[in-house]
Amino acid sequence: MAPVHNGVYAIAKPTEQLLTLQASKEFVVVLNPTGEPGEQEWEVTARDNGNVVIRNLRHGDHVGLDGPPEVNQQVRGTEEAFEWALHQAAERSSFHVVVPGGPVDGQELALDLSVLDIFPPRTALRPLEVQDQRQAWLFERRD
Repeated sequence: MAPVHNGVYAIAKPTEQLLTLQASKEFVVVLNPTGEPGEQEWEVTARDNGNVVIRNLRHGDHVGLDGPPEVNQQVRGTEEAFEWALHQAAERSSFHVVVPGGPVDGQELALDLSVLDIFPPRTALRPLEVQDQRQAWLFERRD
């Protein structure tokens, strides 16, 4: 069973920046509220295995990857659904968004900010640091 109910969410970092998809098939970034309908709203749907699929309301793309997961791989909008595991973080309604199925090259990989110093900040797969609350995402119900 997934740790969140099916529905529409804003997914935010502790800095209040929101997971954003500005155009179809583009990189998933984090921005302050943009006011653009749907680009910062995500439909979260549980799968029978306990994982979730995260789909952008405006563009219909999923939070996904091009190719197999690896450290520093940038996350983008994809047509194909990609499953994520949500691991409860320290704060209520906050989760580490993790590539399911165990370690990749010996490391659990989580959705986090990219190490690239560009604007807008992109998301990427980074080694999971369960004690780092900055790596967690707050799921705020919107429907």
